[in-house]
Amino acid sequence: MKVSIFATRQKKSVLAFLLIFFIGLGIRLYYFPSALPLVIDGMDNFTYATAINYYGHLPMEWSPPNNGWPMFLSFWFSLVHLDNTLQYMQLQTTISIILSSLTSIPIYFLCKKFFDAKIALVGVALFAFDPRIILNSVLGLTEPLFILLGISSIVLFLKYGRRETILSFVLASFCTIVRSEGIFLFFGLTVIFFMKYRLSKEILKTYVPSIVIFLLILSPIMYYRVEVIGYDGIFQRVVIGTSQVLSDSTPDESNKIISGLELFIKYLGWIMIPSFLIFLPFGAVRFIKTVTKETNFIIIFLVFNSLPILYAYIRQAEDTRYFYFLYPVFCLISLFAVQSYLSKLPRKNLILPLMITGILIISVVFYEYQKSDYEKEKELNKIAKIAAKFVSGLNFHPSETRYIRAAELPTEWPFLFFEEMHKIKSIPTSNHDELESFIADSRNDLTHLIVDDDPKLPEFLQKVYYDEKKYEYLNKVFDSSEIGFKHNVKIFSIDFQKFDAANNPIQK
Repeated sequence: MKVSIFATRQKKSVLAFLLIFFIGLGIRLYYFPSALPLVIDGMDNFTYATAINYYGHLPMEWSPPNNGWPMFLSFWFSLVHLDNTLQYMQLQTTISIILSSLTSIPIYFLCKKFFDAKIALVGVALFAFDPRIILNSVLGLTEPLFILLGISSIVLFLKYGRRETILSFVLASFCTIVRSEGIFLFFGLTVIFFMKYRLSKEILKTYVPSIVIFLLILSPIMYYRVEVIGYDGIFQRVVIGTSQVLSDSTPDESNKIISGLELFIKYLGWIMIPSFLIFLPFGAVRFIKTVTKETNFIIIFLVFNSLPILYAYIRQAEDTRYFYFLYPVFCLISLFAVQSYLSKLPRKNLILPLMITGILIISVVFYEYQKSDYEKEKELNKIAKIAAKFVSGLNFHPSETRYIRAAELPTEWPFLFFEEMHKIKSIPTSNHDELESFIADSRNDLTHLIVDDDPKLPEFLQKVYYDEKKYEYLNKVFDSSEIGFKHNVKIFSIDFQKFDAANNPIQK
């Protein structure tokens, strides 16, 4: 009878997990920007993966510092035959979405290590429905694979079997190839291993084979990177970063460290909105009070894997992406609050589904509020394709420039395209407060101005958009409103003879 009840409960848990999994997958597919090309980091990974397929081997001309994700992509690119570049970009995004969804599986097993299956489902929902994770999964970036490998490594390690421990280090090595920050996962596993086994025969039986396999997997990639980009991108990066922080003793550099700590705290607070805010702070208090071998191991994991995040913020990087690797553990810690809340509430079987539904609703509402205007982005992409036909140098634009870079890619796949092959130059505007000085200092490369009502544009470029007749040396060559677009973008060519006459004696 007990076996039958247990089997029924297991079946219900599996069905509930599958429901959460497919809802999370469905949300990602629903928000899939299928008509848009990859941009920035996603595009760089795509062009490198494409070069691998073009050559049939790793390119010797260039390599991104973290090339594990495009190498993984190139394998799938070689198996699937599509018609054009955009379809392969869509394939990259689809793989990213699937990997992000699959991460729910190791998160479920991690949470079950500490809680029963019902509570573990809340941890899965926190990740599967998180708006930032959903957005990240549709950009074709490295994080979905990085997070999946990292959390799978931890789950296997916590099984404490010899075979699982070795496999955990294998996954840590692949995690490090995907992103160099994965080396801190290796350091954390090492510390946890010696905390558990101390000086025992397990070092020879398990740890030595683990580290040998770890290094054997990394060695060819490190050698390749040294040959192509001059450094291994892993150990040398850790040494350089550590030495930079330790040598930061001047007042200015000390201020950078303080500023980095402030950014760390700021973004840690920001990523708690919307769902983590309800669970994570109180869960962290309960977690710290729960002293077990496993919770100590989780703390070690958090400490080591927070170091590269802190370093990124000390270097003044401003992005929530750096925290995503810790999300699975944040989901786990949140469950300590969930358990406490449930202990004080009646009808737990009703509260849990309501809690998961609430997480879903809050996350979707937050995503809807924060997401980009998809129709506007499609228009910007079309404008970029038009502009790419006649511009050769233009001011940096926070959204339009990235689509112009994507528009330069060949439509026939595979192709060879390196960074220096971009013919259209994007000139930074950050050091200028006036249009005249910007044009004068940039005239060797600048041929056109592209402007709209984006508040992120410098004020002097916004003035061009709103008062174009004021500038006799600017000739409007494109206006998106004239072709029926809802979003108005204007492009002006620069008549340098008129500019020089109007701004004499300012001359280049």
